[in-house]
Amino acid sequence: MRNLILLSALFFVMINISNAQLSGQARIDSLEAELPKAKQDTNHVNLLANLSFEYYSIDPNSGIKFGDQGVKLAKKLAWKEGEARCYSSLGNNNIGKSNYPKALEYLHKSLKINEELGNKNSVALNLGNIGIIYGSQSEYSKALEYFHKSLKINEELQNKEGIAGNLGNLGAIYNYQSDIPKALEYYHKAFRINEEIGNKKGVAANLLNIGNIYKYKSDYIRALENYQQALKINEELGNKKGVANSLGYIGLLYSSQANYPKALEYYLKTLKIEEELGNKSGIAGTLNNIGGVYNYQFEYEKALEYFQKALKINEETNNKRWIAYNLGNIGSIYSSLFKYSEALDYFQKALKMNIEIGNIYGKANNFSNMGDLYLKLSKESVVSKIMEREISINLDKEINLNKSIDFFLEAIKIFEEIGEKEAKTQTYKGLADAYFDRGDYKRAFEAFKEYKTLQDSVFNMDKAKEIANLEAKRENELKDKEIVILQTEKKAQQFQSYLLGGGVIVLFGAFGLAFIRFREKKKLSDKLAIQKSEIETQKSIVEEKNEQITASITYASTIQSAILPWDSTLKKVFGEILVFYKPKDIVSGDSYWFKEVEGIKFLAVIDCTGHGIPGAMLTVIASSVLDDAVLGKRLNDTGRILTFMNEKVTEVLNQRLEENKIRDGMEVCMLAIHQNKVQFSGAGRPLYLKNGTLEIFKTDKRGIAGQTENDEYTFSSVEIDRTENMMLYLTSDGYSDQMNEKSKKFSTKRFVALLDSISDKPISDQYEILENEFNSHKGGRSQIDDVTIIGVKL
Repeated sequence: MRNLILLSALFFVMINISNAQLSGQARIDSLEAELPKAKQDTNHVNLLANLSFEYYSIDPNSGIKFGDQGVKLAKKLAWKEGEARCYSSLGNNNIGKSNYPKALEYLHKSLKINEELGNKNSVALNLGNIGIIYGSQSEYSKALEYFHKSLKINEELQNKEGIAGNLGNLGAIYNYQSDIPKALEYYHKAFRINEEIGNKKGVAANLLNIGNIYKYKSDYIRALENYQQALKINEELGNKKGVANSLGYIGLLYSSQANYPKALEYYLKTLKIEEELGNKSGIAGTLNNIGGVYNYQFEYEKALEYFQKALKINEETNNKRWIAYNLGNIGSIYSSLFKYSEALDYFQKALKMNIEIGNIYGKANNFSNMGDLYLKLSKESVVSKIMEREISINLDKEINLNKSIDFFLEAIKIFEEIGEKEAKTQTYKGLADAYFDRGDYKRAFEAFKEYKTLQDSVFNMDKAKEIANLEAKRENELKDKEIVILQTEKKAQQFQSYLLGGGVIVLFGAFGLAFIRFREKKKLSDKLAIQKSEIETQKSIVEEKNEQITASITYASTIQSAILPWDSTLKKVFGEILVFYKPKDIVSGDSYWFKEVEGIKFLAVIDCTGHGIPGAMLTVIASSVLDDAVLGKRLNDTGRILTFMNEKVTEVLNQRLEENKIRDGMEVCMLAIHQNKVQFSGAGRPLYLKNGTLEIFKTDKRGIAGQTENDEYTFSSVEIDRTENMMLYLTSDGYSDQMNEKSKKFSTKRFVALLDSISDKPISDQYEILENEFNSHKGGRSQIDDVTIIGVKL
C-alpha cells in the first residue's frame, strides 16, 4: 500500500500595490500609521486596498476587513478604479482562505470594471487570479485559458512581474498534469525574471515549486536546498503563507526519508500557521500529511481521523484533486484494517475522480494501491477476519493474483512515463511479491532487482548525509532550531541490502527447484527397483540430479551468507565481537542480523523452526522484516520491533489460518545498544549478561508468529545501564541442545556455566573454548541443530 502525501504545486497570487517600498509586516505598519491621517478620499481607498493586499499572506481575515472598508468608501466616492482594486483584494484574500466561490464573485466584479475602464494591467491581474481558482479546483483547461489570456496582456504591456507570475502558474498546471519537463521549464523562466526584477516573494514561490519537482524525482538534496532558500526569503519578508508552505515541504522531505518524528514536527508548525491564516486548503493538506505519518507508524485509527477531517474540508472547497488523494488514503487505511470491500470502494471513487480531472500521477497511485489490495486478498482469501465480514468480493486466489499483477504493471507504466521514482519503487516491490506468489520466480526476481536498484537510488546514506549537512548549515544561521542528522545504512552495506532483496526471491526459487528435483529423484529410485536392466543408466541420472540438488542448495547457502552481516563491519563497529556460527546443514535455520541507524546499534539472533531448507526460508523473511522495521519504519524500541516483526511474519506465512500455523514460531533475541544504555527484547530467547556476575534476562516466552490465541501480541523490552567491559551474549538453543553419543544434551545449565567461565577471556580464546567443548561433547554424534552465539564486549 502506498499512502499518498500531498505535494502540490503552488500558484502565485498576483497583487497590485501602489508605491510599495517595503513588504510584509513593515509595510503593514507603515500603511496603518498613514491611515488615520488620510482624508476620506481616493488616497484613503488606495491605503485600504494596499493594506488588504498586504494582509493576504499574513492574515486574510484582516485583509477582508480592510477590503470591505475600501469598497464602501470607493462606492461613496463613485470611484470605479478604487472599487475594482478593493474587489480584487477581496478576491485574493478569499483565495487565501480557500473560499473559491466568494473569490470568483469578487474577481469577476473587479474584472468587469477594469475592462470597462480599459485598465489592461488590472485586467491581466484579475484573469491570472481567476485562473488560480480554476487550477485549485482541478479545472485545468479553464485555468490554462485564463493564464494564457493574462500572459498575452502582460507581454503586450511588458509587465515582467505579471509575466513571471503567469509563467509560474502555467508551470503549476503542467506539474498537476504530470508534464514534469514542461513544468520545470516554466518554473525556471519565472525564476529568472523574478530574480532580474528583484521580486523576492515570486522568487520564493518559484524555489518551492522547483524544489517540488526535485522531490518528485527523488533528488532530495536539491529539493531541500530550494526549500531552505525559500524559507529564508519568506521569513525575511514576513510572508506567513510562504513560511507555512516551506515548512510543509521540508516535512514532506523528512517523511520521504522515513524520519517521521521530524516530519510531524514540521507539519505541526505548518498547521499552526495555516490555522492562523484560516487557509482551508492548507489546513486540509497538512491534516492529510499528518494522517500519513500516523499511518506509516501503524496508528491506523488516528490516521483515518486525520484523513477524514481533510476530506471534509476539501469537499467544502470542492478541491477535486485533493478529494481524490483523501479518498485513496482512506482506502489504504481500510485495507490495513482488513476492511477490503470498503477499501476497494474508496480506491474506485478516487480513480474515477483522478481520471475525470486528468491527474495521471493520482491514477497510477490508485492502480498501485488496488494492486496491493488484490495481492492481500490472494494471501488472505479464507482468513476468518475476511469471512466474518460477509464481503461481496471475489476470493479466488488466482483471479486476485492476476488482477494484482495487472494493476501493478499499469501503475509502473505510468510512473515510468512521468519519471516518478518513489512510488514506482514500492510498486515494483508489490509486483515481485505477486509474481512470487504465482510461482513465476524469474519475473519475481527481475521485479525485485528493479525494486532494490530504485530503493538504493531513492534512499541511501549519501543523500541522508547531505540533507543533514544542509540542515546543520541552517542551524548555524537560525540558532533556535534543532535539526536532527539523518542516518541510514552505510554505502558499503547497499550491496548486502541488494543481495538480501534479490536473495529472498532467488533463495525461494532455489528451494523450489531443489524440491522439484528431489521428487524427480524419488521417482527415478522407484523405477530402479522395477527395471534392474536399466540400473546403471538410472544410477547416473540419479547422481546427476543429486549433484544439481546439492548445487542449488549450495547456491542458496551463498545467498544466505551474503545476507549475514559482514565480519569486517561488525569488528569495525564493536571492536571485540564473538561470532560462533555453525549451521547443521549447507543452509541454516539460524541467522544473526545487524544494523546501525542514527547512532543506535541493533543486533539480533534468529532461531527459526527447523533447520536446513525450511529454516533458511524463514531466516530470509526474518532479516527482510527486521530491515523494514528499522530502516523503513524507523522503529527504535526493541519491543516495538519484535511486535512489528510478529505482525509481518504472521501475514507473510498466512499464520491466521489454523492449518498454516507453525507451532513453535521463530525465536529472536535482540539488542539496541545506545551510548548510555542497552535495551533488550526476547521472543523465546534470553540475554546472558556478564558484569561481575552472570545475569540472565528473560522476557516473553512466546515466539514470533507462533501458534497462540493472541495474534496481536505486544512484546516487552528491558533497559539496562551500560557499563564498561560489560559482556553480552545472544544465542540460539543449538549449543545447549546438542546430544552426545549417549543421547545426553549439553544442557542449558552447563551452557550458562561455560559462558560465565569464558566471559572474561579474550574473544579469540572464547571462540576456541566453545569450539573444543562442543566437539568434545558431541564426539561421534552428528550435529543435531544449527548453532549461533554472538558475544559483544562494550
